[in-house]
Amino acid sequence: MHNPLVPIKLGLALATLAMPAFSQDVFQTINLAGTVVADNKTGLSYEAGGCITGLSQAAVKMGKATAGQMLVELDDRAATLAVKSASARVNDLQAAAEESEFAITVANANVSRVKEEQDFVDREFERTRVLFQRGLVNETALETAERRKLDATFTVDRTEEALERAISARSRADIALEIGQLEVQARQLDLEALTVRAPFDGVLLNFEPNIGDCVSAGSLAAQIYAPDEKSVETFVFVDQLVDTASGGVVVGNPVNVVRINGQTCPGIFSLVGTEANLESQNVKTTIELDAACAKTLFLNEAVEIETLPASG
Repeated sequence: MHNPLVPIKLGLALATLAMPAFSQDVFQTINLAGTVVADNKTGLSYEAGGCITGLSQAAVKMGKATAGQMLVELDDRAATLAVKSASARVNDLQAAAEESEFAITVANANVSRVKEEQDFVDREFERTRVLFQRGLVNETALETAERRKLDATFTVDRTEEALERAISARSRADIALEIGQLEVQARQLDLEALTVRAPFDGVLLNFEPNIGDCVSAGSLAAQIYAPDEKSVETFVFVDQLVDTASGGVVVGNPVNVVRINGQTCPGIFSLVGTEANLESQNVKTTIELDAACAKTLFLNEAVEIETLPASG
């Protein structure tokens, strides 16, 4: 006889066997605690040593700076004199280069003049030679004309050599001028190195200089970070990372970052570490915050984190 309860029992048994498989795919929110950190802290160091003579009082009071803003100025009297001295030297070298150019012009004019004289002497020699062949002048007159021709040739050679020397002197003057200009640039860089400026709009950390303080080259003046570039650092236990689908701790997955006042900021996992702490068995993770919301968060602020299921 057919038992009507058999299909029902069989269905219940199958449903019972299937429940663990379905429960594995159910998303379970993980609540974490984290700390707000700056993404890119940039150190501002003194490029040169010296004593502080100027400060941005606004930056000291507000703790903020804009791109290119002067933050600290060191004593620049010696550097300013070095720039002026190098500039004066360049002016002197420029005048020397102009003089060498004028010397080339004069040498060219001399070459043209003596060549014209040489042409005249050559023609005079040819006439004397023809007259000598006809017996109209004696040998002494021919020798005199030949001597003039040789003198004219030597004069042309000397003026051409003078032109070459003038051209060489101009080349040396140009090189000296270029070296002088580079020296001015170097001294200007030395002068600029005495001023610490903000590289971008940001918030200053550990910015506590005082007028009269003396600092050494390479020492830290302050740190700066962009207020809209913040992340949250937290730690996740290894057992919470084993089943990534149920917990949502995967790079690219969304989260809610909750402040103590209830404000919620969206974010995504941007980094999940690859090494667990030997004692605590937790892994460092980083959450990238929405830029607009990041501005409202304080650095080192403690926040709560709620993992969310992957979108799509």
